[in-house]
Amino acid sequence: MDDVDRALLQRVAAGDQRAFEELYTRHGQPLLAYAEGLLGGDRGRAEEALQDTFLATWRGAGSFEGRSTVRTWLFGICRRQALGRMTAHRPAPLPMEAAAEVPAGEPGPEAVALARADARAVAAALAELAPAHREVLDLAFGAGLAHAEIAEVLGIPVGTVKSRLFHARAGLARALPDDAAAVGLSGREAAR
Repeated sequence: MDDVDRALLQRVAAGDQRAFEELYTRHGQPLLAYAEGLLGGDRGRAEEALQDTFLATWRGAGSFEGRSTVRTWLFGICRRQALGRMTAHRPAPLPMEAAAEVPAGEPGPEAVALARADARAVAAALAELAPAHREVLDLAFGAGLAHAEIAEVLGIPVGTVKSRLFHARAGLARALPDDAAAVGLSGREAAR
């Protein structure tokens, strides 16, 4: 996957609009979902962050040094764009209805647990998590990034990523009904 993305980014650096469109097609939706999560469900500001992410990508494609994957590089740009739009107050929790707009792959154990849990309980549990814990959950489960990729996007050690995931899962387990907590919410990241 990264070989394809690197080739696309090289073509973008040369001014190839088709390559730019393909890069957007490959990564636009996960980046939008991530920005929306960071911005408390504000779709308008998330779309602006996404637009600015791809504008920065178009302008900066030639400066990509290859020290990370293209995907991780894009999430880092998106994060900076979204954080630049945040206000000083704590963002509102993402409404559960917005999750229906996120494209789904094969449902993992976390998706099964969330589907069985009461949507209000999940929304309340997520709202109670620290923003850093919500962000790590969003990158791990929403964007499907590995621990090392999350660490790179956030500029933190892998151990901190693992710790935040542990605390986020523990917080959700305490707040969710027993049948959702029993599934564990730990399936995908355990393999990373």
